[in-house]
Amino acid sequence: MEELFRYQQLRQSQKLSEEEKRFIGLLLYPGDDYSPLARGLIEINSRNAANDSLAALLEEYSRAEKLVEDPVDLQPTIRAVYNWLNFKARPIKTTDFADFILSLNPVEPFDLKNDWSIYADNLLIAIYEGNISINYCVDFQLLIRICYLFELCVLITDGKAQMRENASAALLNVILTQPILLPPRVLRGRCTLNCRQKGRVELPRIPSVSDSRSKNSCECKCDESCQKPNGHCVCITPYIADLFIIKEELARYEEGDIAYIENILAGEKKVRRHRNLYRTEETSETETETITSEERDHQVSEKFSLQEEVKSTIESKVGVDAGVTSTLKYGSAITVTPHANVTADFSKSQAENIARSYAKEIVDRSVTKIQEKVRKLQVSKIINELEERNKHTIDNTEAGTSHRAGVYYWVNKVTHAQVFNHGKHLMFDVIVPEPAATFKKLFELKNKKDNEHIAPQRSTITLDSISRDNYLKILHNQGLSGAIEPPDERTAIQIAFHQNLTEPKDYVTTGFSSAEFKSEQIPDGYKAESLDYSINCFVGDPAAQKGADEASVSVNVGTTSLLANVAPAGGLQNTNNWSTGNTNVLMNGETGVITASVAGYSSVALSLSGTISIKCKLTDEAFDKWRVKIYNLVMDDYKNKQEAFESIKKEEPLIQINGRNPFLNREVEKNEIKRHVIAILLCNYFNGIGAMMETVAPCGYPEIDFAKLEKDAPIILFFEQVFEWEYCNYLFYHSMWSRKCKWAELIDEDSGDPLFDKFLMAGAARVQVPIRDGMESLFTWFLKTGQIWGASGIPPVSGDDEYVSMIQELKEAKQCDYTDRPGLIEATNSSDVLKLRDSTFYWDPVIDQINMLTLDNDKDRELLINFEPYRIVKVEQAAAGDPTAWLITIDRPYDDVSAKNLKHAVGALYVGAPWEVVIPTKLVYLRNITDKLPTYPLS
Repeated sequence: MEELFRYQQLRQSQKLSEEEKRFIGLLLYPGDDYSPLARGLIEINSRNAANDSLAALLEEYSRAEKLVEDPVDLQPTIRAVYNWLNFKARPIKTTDFADFILSLNPVEPFDLKNDWSIYADNLLIAIYEGNISINYCVDFQLLIRICYLFELCVLITDGKAQMRENASAALLNVILTQPILLPPRVLRGRCTLNCRQKGRVELPRIPSVSDSRSKNSCECKCDESCQKPNGHCVCITPYIADLFIIKEELARYEEGDIAYIENILAGEKKVRRHRNLYRTEETSETETETITSEERDHQVSEKFSLQEEVKSTIESKVGVDAGVTSTLKYGSAITVTPHANVTADFSKSQAENIARSYAKEIVDRSVTKIQEKVRKLQVSKIINELEERNKHTIDNTEAGTSHRAGVYYWVNKVTHAQVFNHGKHLMFDVIVPEPAATFKKLFELKNKKDNEHIAPQRSTITLDSISRDNYLKILHNQGLSGAIEPPDERTAIQIAFHQNLTEPKDYVTTGFSSAEFKSEQIPDGYKAESLDYSINCFVGDPAAQKGADEASVSVNVGTTSLLANVAPAGGLQNTNNWSTGNTNVLMNGETGVITASVAGYSSVALSLSGTISIKCKLTDEAFDKWRVKIYNLVMDDYKNKQEAFESIKKEEPLIQINGRNPFLNREVEKNEIKRHVIAILLCNYFNGIGAMMETVAPCGYPEIDFAKLEKDAPIILFFEQVFEWEYCNYLFYHSMWSRKCKWAELIDEDSGDPLFDKFLMAGAARVQVPIRDGMESLFTWFLKTGQIWGASGIPPVSGDDEYVSMIQELKEAKQCDYTDRPGLIEATNSSDVLKLRDSTFYWDPVIDQINMLTLDNDKDRELLINFEPYRIVKVEQAAAGDPTAWLITIDRPYDDVSAKNLKHAVGALYVGAPWEVVIPTKLVYLRNITDKLPTYPLS
């Protein structure tokens, strides 16, 4: 049970002087004579001038000098050597080289220094333009090596070339393999080269606060506005040092300080009940009340006097002749029609005059009063309860018992730690601010998304958002069926009426009135909006009767007059057409039953008939009632789902484990540190990374963007393989180094893992990242140029020195820190001496004796046998003269069964003595005789 710990021990890195650098590679330019381009680049980079100045210098050189873009542009002699070296296998023999040089004769004269400088300038241009990282058409590094061959190994006299006498195979090999050294400061790296700015640090200042103390002047809030990505490149300074790693092995758990003491007196019984109630209540109430009152009063001034006159007349008529009858009808208009049957002429005439006068006055009077009151109340109430009850009983009432005390202890975790040295590595340090910030945000978003899939989501619909067009979609989204269809927006009802009069005798006028023509009931929730009508009315005097012709017809619906005609003063002739009709006549929102009233009088023939179509509109209140039904249907479904979800939550296990396995937490820490460090190296927080398209036709599935993958794959391989992330060390610093507005958030965490809590609360982290052995040049090239995989720009393949095999990556991912060694081991139980055979690892075949350096290097090294690591104390030859048999003494007796032919592997070097690490936890233990805290390994 091991885990890597973040710990480092550094020794002072060694720097090479400028003089020493000349002996480790080939200078780019001949001697110290730099070209104008190189001097200009050094001057711009030393001043840390803007990139515009750098671009202008490169552009000016490209215009002034012809760039070498193809081997055909090379000087013929140099081109011939260039083509031969590209063809010839390495290493090159001196005889082959001498013969080839002689084949060049006669040699066309050329200026070696000038051509050398041109090739060096072209190499710098290619580096700055990024062409060298995509296999540019011309290998400028090879051209520089060719210049060195002509300078050191070729002698040209009078147009004839020959190999110099001091040219050796070793010299040829050095020229063709040694690295090419660029002039200092000729490349612009991440770090400023300006001596006035290099290493300059500005301490933070107290922020300025206005004298006028506003409410917000003492509030500390983070700026949560959307910011632009920052592309600044952090200065990275690599160094060489011993890579130290601390490995910890879990030893035991032990009692620490006392957490609590529960005292129980003799004869005492304690009962403690714990009730935990979680209750959520949501209430939504909407109330709307509308009162509309409308009153119309059409009255004439002589209303009451006319009524008195009519009553007096009627009484008089009754007193004279008992045969007189009177019919009165009251509707939207009041009509009185007397009928008299008298024999005297004067009685007849008097009765007719009174009737006409009285009827006319009463029809003119109409009173309408409408009052409407609407009240809408909507209440939505959801109550969720989760209750947990616990009962704890301590009974010390048995006879003969004594006072007792239950002592609770804090539990400490104890591990055994050991430092291991993994040898010299190129590495770099960075500071990562708030290392858990991204993890917390992503974790929050994931939990939110997971809860959306698990917990039912309360619908966001409102009454106003429900319409005829979207209600089916709303129900479908909620998984509901059995939709309540909305009521029709409009409907219509009809009224038909008629009235016919035959032509009466001369001098006789007949009156009529009726309010019996009624519509059917207007449906609930509708009100009259408008009407269409068609009325046919014909009057005439075909028999040419004596006396003046009189006729009047009126048709009314509510307060709306549809027809009102009176015969002209000159009388009527033949047949007169009083028919009329209209559409969309506005009404006043009547409800219930609509009555059509017909009234009139005539002394001639009259025919009246018509139809009325009343168009009714759905009221807002009725439509809201339908909305409420849809809303309640959705809310009831949510309530049922919420109750089901809460019932599932109540079935949680009685014993709950807080947090996660510490090994998983270490993985989270490493991956988050890795994310931040790669972003720092990229100068880009992974923007533009990713080769998947989310939704692609025709099926809408995620698919790979192959063109993007081709660009991303080398980047992924570079940052995964060049760095040894499994040996990355990190140390968390206090939250004081975070943004001040985050202090309250980072004050405390409780994940169940103390180290993970430090990660969550850290204000900064110091990170040490080692470079994989053999890839140091790739990393330094990246720091200087921003180009991955060196000058070629292509990831290494099998057979290349930098290639990392798949099995190697898998072993590293599975915590394999060991390297297999040749030979087989024979181990005997309880013996601390192992026998190694069939291995010449410790033998030097060149001098045919023991390789003492290899022997000494294995002292204190890890030795892995049969899954168990041991420490090598010493290695010695088993028998003189036998280079394949060795005796290995280990730090403790071999504790497994005796065995032969065991495979073995070695790891890092032990450094110093192991020690115990005590880590406090938040666990509490009630000490007792039976249950003991565990000690590892568990039996």
